[in-house]
Amino acid sequence: MKLEFTDDMKEILEEFLIEADEILSNLDQDLIELETSPEDKDLLNRIFRSMHTLKGGAGFLGLNSIVEIAHKIEDIFNKLRNDELKLTSDMMDVIFEGVDKLKESIEMLKENSEIPDEEEVKPLLDKLDTILEGEIIPEIQHVADEKSDNDEDFEFVPDVDPDIKELILKYKGKDLGEILEELILLPPDERPSLEVIEKLEKLITEGKDVKDLIKPREESRPEGEKQEEVKEKEDAPVKTDEKPQPKEETKQVTKTKKKSEKKEEVIRVDVERVETLMNLVGELVLDRNRIVKLASNLETSCESTDLIEELLDSITGMSRTVSDLQDAVMKLRMQPVRKIFSKFPRIVRDLAKKLNRKVNLILEGEDTEIDRSILDKLEDPLIHLVRNAIDHGIEPVEERLKAGKPETGIIKLSAYQEGDRIIISIEDDGRGIDVEKVKNKAVEKGLITPEQAQNMSDKEAFELLFMPGFSTADQVSEVSGRGVGMDVVASTIHSLRGSIEVESERGKGSKFIMKLPLTVAIIRTLMVGANNRIFAIPLYSVVEIVKYEPENVKNIGQFKSFMLRDEVFLLFSLNELFDMEDKGEKEFIVIVRVGEKNIAISVEELYGEEEIVIKPLGKLLENVQGIAGATITGDGKVVLIVDTNSLINDKKSQLVGVL
Repeated sequence: MKLEFTDDMKEILEEFLIEADEILSNLDQDLIELETSPEDKDLLNRIFRSMHTLKGGAGFLGLNSIVEIAHKIEDIFNKLRNDELKLTSDMMDVIFEGVDKLKESIEMLKENSEIPDEEEVKPLLDKLDTILEGEIIPEIQHVADEKSDNDEDFEFVPDVDPDIKELILKYKGKDLGEILEELILLPPDERPSLEVIEKLEKLITEGKDVKDLIKPREESRPEGEKQEEVKEKEDAPVKTDEKPQPKEETKQVTKTKKKSEKKEEVIRVDVERVETLMNLVGELVLDRNRIVKLASNLETSCESTDLIEELLDSITGMSRTVSDLQDAVMKLRMQPVRKIFSKFPRIVRDLAKKLNRKVNLILEGEDTEIDRSILDKLEDPLIHLVRNAIDHGIEPVEERLKAGKPETGIIKLSAYQEGDRIIISIEDDGRGIDVEKVKNKAVEKGLITPEQAQNMSDKEAFELLFMPGFSTADQVSEVSGRGVGMDVVASTIHSLRGSIEVESERGKGSKFIMKLPLTVAIIRTLMVGANNRIFAIPLYSVVEIVKYEPENVKNIGQFKSFMLRDEVFLLFSLNELFDMEDKGEKEFIVIVRVGEKNIAISVEELYGEEEIVIKPLGKLLENVQGIAGATITGDGKVVLIVDTNSLINDKKSQLVGVL
């Protein structure tokens, strides 16, 4: 349904869209948290207020379908917080469906000024109505139903599982063993879930039966009996030395800290303005470098005077101010990884449910900040790795119990800063990677030869996971098996000038570690020379610099290697990598990190470190292999920035089994 807005209303609409985005981005995490703590009144009130705010803003703008959905969800949470309904997994599925529809409607509104019409959202509204009425949807019922609408002459003892209650009421007069036999004889499509049957089997194993789970209703017992019970309670001695027992914790799908209620004081700024400011600061940094270089030349070539000393002092002060300004503007571009981490509780919940897994997601380091341009490109790789962790890593409950593991698997998504790098890792306690299966699949697909597979270390085998078309899945499913994804993960990380490593132990789990630069706009580099040209190598990829010693250079087949402290590094010259004439006048070896390996690159000159602003090469040159961009040095020269990842990746097919 297309909508028209006046100019005045467009401003209000913009404000509403920003507010709606904030509300809905926080809602997924709140709902996941609520599923683990359904009695948390603060959380129930917070979600209720969010829906109320969203409904009010949409109502003012005449967004009827959004109002209807938000209003129904608001009513549900009103009943939940007043204990008129109790939360179940099926109820939460419908609420999530409603939230997804709200997100979809907001996106439509942003893109085309459209929202779904009321007919389109009617099936969803009907589902929400069934929740409010406590009917139809399995397991959903009013709390009051248990107390008054049940005509049985008994009631359940505390903490009986709702699924077991339903079975006892349905198969009245039968004991638990008979109920289990009845369930097994049912057709598969009518049988309860495996989880329900397992709950029943557990009770039987523990020696419990129906009589242990029910008791006569209070109102049906003789008055004298009730009075005697009250008297016994009154006469019972008070035990002062007993500590109250903590309530057993509910199993969690995700483990996150409660959000602080403290309000942030923020000003919303258009992203384009921040980018413009960043570009201007970049130009200022280049001008500063130029002035500092000129001042250095002036100091060297002229006699020292009071005027020159004063000029140098001023330049030093200006340089410090520009650095502070640069840091401040860089922080404007930085955003906490929470922005994408907050999406994963919902992703994990839905996928775990679909694959019949039990998963506890742990988030760590959500306040770690990274450049927005990097953060925006990280979402897809992270989603793919987390989905893989659930599908390939975390075992089904039966398999975990046989292996002596807890039935609930753990996935830990963490981020932290290490120097000028951000480390993001995805770790699971699942079955781990079967190295032999990886090698066999690679040989089967013709990616490596049997001889290469035989000589491969586990670490080298893990790198095969990132080759195009590779998959260990035995069959294609909705989640995996198509042979795409991991190579895209690696290429995305490498395009951000980062690296990805794999650690895994069979039967114990796997860990994928991504190392990324804090920012891609202004970086520190090592200036090197080759063939009378200057190149900049990003400092975060430089591991070590040593003197070139010909006696330490050996041949490995068609490749050269460099020996350093009993460690062997594959050796390339910078001239060779860029197909320039190799004059053989090598002076230094730069050990650089390329993906998951350290490589030695020989250069002719070292010019030291310099802070540079990365400039794109333009459309004609933007796809040149091995070049990440260009910069202008303090003396006005244009210098190319080396992208060692893409340089070596270009030769990767030749290097399998050598790297």
